[in-house]
Amino acid sequence: MKGSIPRPTPGILGALRSSPYFRGMPPERLKEVSRFFQEELYPQGSLLLEEKRRAVRLFILLRGSVAVSFRRGEKELIVEIHRKRGDLFGWSALVPPKEYTATAKALEDSRVLSILGKDLERFFRRHPSCGLLFLRKLSALIATRLHRTRTFLAENLR
Repeated sequence: MKGSIPRPTPGILGALRSSPYFRGMPPERLKEVSRFFQEELYPQGSLLLEEKRRAVRLFILLRGSVAVSFRRGEKELIVEIHRKRGDLFGWSALVPPKEYTATAKALEDSRVLSILGKDLERFFRRHPSCGLLFLRKLSALIATRLHRTRTFLAENLR
């Protein structure tokens, strides 16, 4: 029915409860935000997001594995492989200029949760304490990736 608010499924709610990015949010807030998520299956070889495209959705891995890569000329460089339940990718959907900086491809049949960045932003505007909690954890993720990138460059540009 148009205009109705979807009910959270137990699977989505459970996945968010166990996600490090949503852990610590009050149960009523988790239930509310879970309504905006959808569960999706990506067959092996399919693209979840593409480098340089408009970033619309953020993803949380439930099952499977996803390679994150970027292209430089003819070369494709895999920078990360997500295998762990709860891994987050596509966070460019929350960060200006809202353009994916990499491509994500399913290495095997993979199940994810996805949410529109604009829906998550709207939720965070209504519940700033939840947004602060999430963004602190996202900042830690970005800092870890930056550290790994710097280490890689230092080791390979000698």
